[in-house]
Amino acid sequence: MKGRVSIFRDTGKPLEIKEFEVPDPKEGEVVVRVLRANICGSDIHMFSGEAFKAFGGLFYPIVLGHEFVGRIEKLGKGVEKDSIGKSISEGDLVSVCYFRGCGRCKNCSLGQEYACFQSLVSVLREAEKPPFFVGGFADFYFVRPGQKFYKLDDDIPLDISAAINCALSQVLFGLREIGLGYGDSVVIQGAGGLGLLAVAVAKDMGAGKVIVVDAIESRLELAKEFGADYTIKLDEDFRGRIAKVKEITEGGADVVVELAGNPKAVAEGIKYMRRGGRYLVMGAINPKQKFDADPSVWIGENLTLKGVSLYHPHTILLSQNFIRRNKDKIPFGKMFYVFDFEKINEAFRSAVERKYPRVQIKISE
Repeated sequence: MKGRVSIFRDTGKPLEIKEFEVPDPKEGEVVVRVLRANICGSDIHMFSGEAFKAFGGLFYPIVLGHEFVGRIEKLGKGVEKDSIGKSISEGDLVSVCYFRGCGRCKNCSLGQEYACFQSLVSVLREAEKPPFFVGGFADFYFVRPGQKFYKLDDDIPLDISAAINCALSQVLFGLREIGLGYGDSVVIQGAGGLGLLAVAVAKDMGAGKVIVVDAIESRLELAKEFGADYTIKLDEDFRGRIAKVKEITEGGADVVVELAGNPKAVAEGIKYMRRGGRYLVMGAINPKQKFDADPSVWIGENLTLKGVSLYHPHTILLSQNFIRRNKDKIPFGKMFYVFDFEKINEAFRSAVERKYPRVQIKISE
């Protein structure tokens, strides 16, 4: 059996779709047939080269894509259950935690696999070495021994289920980590895929007023359908935006969430907070991007700034529960624009141009 893999060789070059023979899974491995895969913001940063500038470029050809959903194609020896102990078989719908910690460091021993350095570097594997299928933009994905994966219910819509193992679990985990409470006022910077889901999750967690800031009018309109109470257009008047947030929240937001992917948003977002407010940074992931800051403001106003990368793997199940509660209330399908796998380069161009909140690749039915 053969399968297709999209190979990213270098910045500025189109992805190359290449066929490989699908190896049999080794002991402890699982072969997943990918159904849908989304273009995440980090994929865009890698495709454009921004993510690799600090490291001198790409080290070897890779397979992009980590936000996906699929069905079990083949089980390796010894694999009979998912990561929470549910019996599994070929054909089951699964969501895979796309990173894997080392299991031997202090963070892993504390149950903080998401904070393990190995978790970050484990995502990118070499494309032209077995097992080849090491990213979401491919017909298959090889789950490694010790890498967590969870069986999903078949009634979960495929489009939003593809977002479970990255965007949705990321914002759900982040909002829990920052301590979002009932009635809290929230400002979300950025109304892309993560921002829209953050609106819906914040409301589901009991947030009071939710304000969304973005430059694209259509995204602001969609944010209202996801639960936003107020929207603010990103223009040249940053002082006006700050004043508007202060007015709506009666003094400043309890929680501000950066999902814009730009460090300049952090400098402005800090000014949205009330004294004692909390700031969650999850979008500005490119290395060596900076903003001017005055730490005396953080101290004097008792502000909390917290960065969150990745998530606790169990969050995947919480994300499924969130979808089950909200699939008939929130128009999840409106955030996606779907391309066939063969048009993956066109899909990436659309994602880079921010034409749609989340671009999705249909790999197979």
